[in-house]
Amino acid sequence: MPLWLTGLVVVAAMAFAYLFCIRPTLRGQGHCRVSREDPELDRQIAELREEVRVLRAEDALASGRVAGHKPTTPPVDG
Repeated sequence: MPLWLTGLVVVAAMAFAYLFCIRPTLRGQGHCRVSREDPELDRQIAELREEVRVLRAEDALASGRVAGHKPTTPPVDG
């Protein structure tokens, strides 16, 4: 694909995103905007954030990145 055609596609995609998502959202009319007035959505977001926090903590424990946690494998002498 010619470079000028690739550039044209990129510019068209950016213009589309600006005209139909970013500009209406800035004006408060957009469909891309998520309403923060929904308590059910807030509850789901809080549950997902907690799940991500727990998974990150488990990963940190498993990889030995937590202070005071001793690795299960002995050090390798080189």
